[in-house]
Parts: sequence; C-alpha cells; structure tokens
Amino acid sequence: MLLLSIATVEGRDGAVLAQQKGKLNQQPQLQFAFQKASSFVDETNFMHVCGELKNLSNKAMKNVVVTASFYDSKGKLLNQFRRSSELRTLNPGDVSPFEILYIDTKTVNDVKNYTLSATGQQTEMKVRALRITSNSSKLDLTGVYYIKGRVVNEGSEDATNSMIIATLYNKDGKIVVVGRGQTEPVNISSHSEAAFEFPVTEALQTYKVKSYSVLADSDQYVVVPEFSQSTTIGLLFLMVAIAVILNKTMKLVITK
Repeated sequence: MLLLSIATVEGRDGAVLAQQKGKLNQQPQLQFAFQKASSFVDETNFMHVCGELKNLSNKAMKNVVVTASFYDSKGKLLNQFRRSSELRTLNPGDVSPFEILYIDTKTVNDVKNYTLSATGQQTEMKVRALRITSNSSKLDLTGVYYIKGRVVNEGSEDATNSMIIATLYNKDGKIVVVGRGQTEPVNISSHSEAAFEFPVTEALQTYKVKSYSVLADSDQYVVVPEFSQSTTIGLLFLMVAIAVILNKTMKLVITK
C-alpha cells in the first residue's frame, strides 16, 4: 500500500512554495497541491488553518490526512497538528477543503509561519451520484451563517453517513471558514432526496463571506462542487434601500 506525501511551505497569508516529499514509481510527481489557504485566531485563542487540497494524481486517494507544522520567528518548531480532509475520498482532480486547529493557546501568539503536508492511500474511484438540487444561505444579526438545501441520491445503492461540506470564501477568494452538517435523513435511499441545514458559527469570520461552495459526501458516493454566490450582503443593502425608499414615500404621502 503506497503512501504519498507533498509539503507546501506557507506563511500566515497563504501558500508560497511547494516541495515534493514522495515519489510514485520512482518518478518525482506532484500528488497534492494546496490552494486558497488562510488562518485566523478565534475567540478561544485557537488558530484555524483552512485551505483546499487538490488531488493532482491520476489515482483516487483515501485516508487523506493534512499535517500542519508551526514555527516561530526563529524557525523553531512549536507544534504539529493534523486532520483528515473533509472529503473521505478524493478522485483525480477533486478538491477538498480542510481545517486544522492549533490548540496550544500558550504559544499561538508565537506562530509566524507554518508548513502543510498531506498523505493518502490509493483506492478505487468514488462514483459521483449525489446531486445538490438547491441551496441557499443567510447571515443573521448575531453573525451566524446558515446554509440549507436539498440533495438527491442518483445512485443504485443507499448513501450512508451523508454529509454536506461548505467552503466559505472572502472577496479575494481565500477561505475564511469551513462548515459541515449531516443530511436529514443521514442515510439517503437510492433515488431519494434529503434536506440539509446547518449553522456556521464563527461570527468573526462570517461577515467576510462573499461566496461559498457546497459538497456532498457519503460512504458510497461523492458530488462535484455546486458553487453558489452569497447574496447576504447584497440583500442587506437592498433591505436598507427599500426601507429608505418606503420611509421617504410615507413622508411624501403624509405631507400631501
């Protein structure tokens, strides 16, 4: 069973350089690539490192684990943390978001840069049989970002342990936060539909959201991304504009 690995050297503001760590059939090949990475520290003083991992190989990968190594200003290793990619299997060319937490609150302020590496195992391709038929979002006044919609299982088998994964981006296309939730029901029968709705509660990040993408994943099937432009900010401005117009209209009516 062959393990593949690649590391990307990063700063706090995103990817800078890629280095090959593994070989496939003794030929140097880039197996994974990181993109749109960013980091932030939340209210509990945990650092979140978010990004997307792309499978550049011609083989599907399972058990994909992303490792982040954190360094201080002198290049000293402070800590390492790892986490599985959000998608359980990455088909060739597929992109999965990931989110790693730096939970050492005593040294989080010393972090100046970090590196990312990924490992995975070759596996059979996962069939694309989950189709998101609708999705929408809203941002409430407390900063909670809600995403909801429906997904249909077009496969011949039940889709078990079905999940929805949302990647939220800022105006520059960088990932600001990753959200996830189960479908209802979590096991979707063949040629049946399920609903999903879940909150993204990182209020310090959600106000930066300008767009998002949605993925569906299950033990048996996966879906291609359904990209949705977030219109939350636009709707807020529209509501304010309508309120101003109505207010002026009412004043004119009263004056007359």
